[in-house]
Amino acid sequence: MQGGERDRRRAGPRPVLSRPRLSEPLARRDAAPIVVVQGPPGLGKSLLLDDVARRLGAGRVARVDPDAGDLGAAVGDILAHAVADDASDPPVILLDDTSDPDGDGVRAALRAVRDHDTRLMLSTRTLPVWVTADRLLDGTIHLVGLPDLLFDGAEVQQLATRLRVALSADDVAELEQATDGWPALVVAWLRTQRPDATLSERSLHDLIDRFVRIEVLGDLPPSDRALLTDAAAAPRFDATVLALLLEDHATPDDPATLIDRWATAGRLVPASDEGHWRLPLPVRRCLLAQLDLERPGRRTDLVTRAVRLLVARGRTTDALPLVVDSALDKATAGSVVRASWEPAVARGQFDDLLPAVNTLPDDVVAADPVLLLLAAISAVAPPPDLDTFARRVAQADRLVDQQTLSGTLLTIRCFQMVLARARGDDAAALAVERRGRALIDAAADEQLREHLDRVVYFDWQTGANRLATGDLEAAETILGQAATQARHHSIAWHEANSEALRSYTSLLRGDLAGSARQSRTASEIARRHGWADNQFTDHVHLTRGTLDLEHGRTAGVAERLHRAQRRLDRDVVPPAGRLALAWSVLALLAGDRTAAGHADLLTGDDYATNRLPLNRLLAMIARSYALLARDDPKAASDVLEPVVAPARHAALLAVARARALLAADDPLAAGRELAALGDLGTVPLTVRADVHALHVECALQRGVHAGGAAHQLFALIERTGARRPLLLAPLLRTAIVGGELPLPPSGPLSTLAVELAALHRANTSGAPALSERETEVLLSLDGPDTLSEIAKSMYISGNTLKTTARSLYRKLGAADRYEAVTVARALAILPPSP
Repeated sequence: MQGGERDRRRAGPRPVLSRPRLSEPLARRDAAPIVVVQGPPGLGKSLLLDDVARRLGAGRVARVDPDAGDLGAAVGDILAHAVADDASDPPVILLDDTSDPDGDGVRAALRAVRDHDTRLMLSTRTLPVWVTADRLLDGTIHLVGLPDLLFDGAEVQQLATRLRVALSADDVAELEQATDGWPALVVAWLRTQRPDATLSERSLHDLIDRFVRIEVLGDLPPSDRALLTDAAAAPRFDATVLALLLEDHATPDDPATLIDRWATAGRLVPASDEGHWRLPLPVRRCLLAQLDLERPGRRTDLVTRAVRLLVARGRTTDALPLVVDSALDKATAGSVVRASWEPAVARGQFDDLLPAVNTLPDDVVAADPVLLLLAAISAVAPPPDLDTFARRVAQADRLVDQQTLSGTLLTIRCFQMVLARARGDDAAALAVERRGRALIDAAADEQLREHLDRVVYFDWQTGANRLATGDLEAAETILGQAATQARHHSIAWHEANSEALRSYTSLLRGDLAGSARQSRTASEIARRHGWADNQFTDHVHLTRGTLDLEHGRTAGVAERLHRAQRRLDRDVVPPAGRLALAWSVLALLAGDRTAAGHADLLTGDDYATNRLPLNRLLAMIARSYALLARDDPKAASDVLEPVVAPARHAALLAVARARALLAADDPLAAGRELAALGDLGTVPLTVRADVHALHVECALQRGVHAGGAAHQLFALIERTGARRPLLLAPLLRTAIVGGELPLPPSGPLSTLAVELAALHRANTSGAPALSERETEVLLSLDGPDTLSEIAKSMYISGNTLKTTARSLYRKLGAADRYEAVTVARALAILPPSP
């Protein structure tokens, strides 16, 4: 019986989930000659090979029963027939569910495929001895093991969609705990969530437990099972931790070799990039249940011993997962958590620390300022509990020496600034800042070096204070210094946060290129350290969305703003006013009243941060713009009438008022509003561009000459790269597009009319939808090749290329290839020119 038929007869109908991340590399022509898919049952090994066979195509794969009497001869016959039939390529040999991969039959099959210069793919539970490190390194063998075969989040969601199961965030967490991505277990769990499910949750867990005990662990020798059971006491381990857990066992293998052997056999999966490993969760849960049943108390004894020895060796961070996972005595747990505070702060890694502090009783926490601060951080984990945060910080403040610089005291001052801004009290934040700055100024250099990470954190909070009050220049300077200090001393967490906030500050200052650069830096640090879902990234989403708006683009902006908004109510100091302004500008550019509704919802007093000076101004402008998007300029003007701008932001308020007056057809009043500003030397460049754009708009409404305002405007537009000031002035935009307002004959603005027309069309009617071939042609047009050369490189005729190009030009609203590239750059279909 052929292997594929045998599998289907044994297993019955099974859902097929295509896994391109695994199957595509195995189906390529440059794939390794030998592919080994190895691991315990239920990982979808056969399904993966089926998927690869489908990708290779009909007739390209020969399935052979690995239990055939003379496997080598069977494979040889198949390959010999292929040669006799003059097949261009001998078929790939597939051996599914190979029970003895080291047997003579498999070795004979390996020789046969080598002699005929073809490939072999096999699946097996045990790793063959002929899969050696040197053959993996030189590419002769490609090994797909347990860590590769576990479902990732995208695959779980794809399967849930196929099975018509809607997953909430809580469902995802429960699924992860129950299955750890083990394919067969994921399928079973998802089936219990269907309306027609016949399997209860209790029955499911019993089945999973039985599956692990019999199928996964059933063939383990007793000695290995005992070692794995004690290793399961730790949620993750390296060789040192494993040695501590296995001190009671006499084993011929040292811990590092044991880890290698278990990982190779598919017993372990990587727990981090730092050499830590763990058992798959269903396996660990099964082993711990057996340990607690047969030897009550041993798990706690093992973990306590390991924790104490790790602390004695200065490895408190490695001890933290053990504290979270087990019931230690509270004195030991408290000392571990406290000792882990410094390294965790430096790295911004609180994943183990915060759950650990929550295991401690209140009397242990209340007696230690460090534990109180950790409890405070835990209190503002989403959703934030400001009352508990304030109480814990106040308790810690009462326990520390107020006259001597310490890391704890600086942290308290930082938290007090956060709390003040969260309550919308900028005066209180500045008062706390002065107290902390006095401590820093009075400290010796040695003290400052000792507490450098906390000094950088203090500077970051100081920069946030300046941004809240609207002092953009000071905020930029302070945040830049904090980011530089953090980078030089490898304090990545504070660098990422400083750059994220700095990117928004640069945006407000009109430095669009600097803002983009800083947001990329913050995002790259977040990606590198696994912080993509941490709170500071809401500022990056907000900044990037607003940057697109400044360049005049609305495509994809709503998605970015929704990402920021989903985090808003999880943020201790939610940037509601800033987000409201972005939504309102989107509403004006796209004529989107739903975006105006989002802006409205963020401008109210229910967000205390809207009471901070700059946020209050931005929120009021956002409310006014939302009303303009609903064609109510009178109400938009009324909203702004009582508003007083903070220092240095009179021009921002005047621009908003003038925009509302122009919408109400009152150019004279709008002109007076702008003229009252006087010298614009200290006004941010993009706001200055707004002022000049609205001066020109006033003149066009009145039917008079714009004077020198247009020339100053074009210089600012060229300098910043912004297009929003032009698009939000409808008469100005029409005059430029229609050629009534002369543009510089050469340079970056010579194609401005084409860009504005394309941007306005895309913003109001939707971005052009290009076909795959049109996109390929567009990429080729952005280069030196002639149309004839492009057609040859794409293996199409010249007429086909011309037809595709004409369709492309029509969709982009371009007259020729150069205008097409210009429009594509403006719409961000192509990257900016270097």
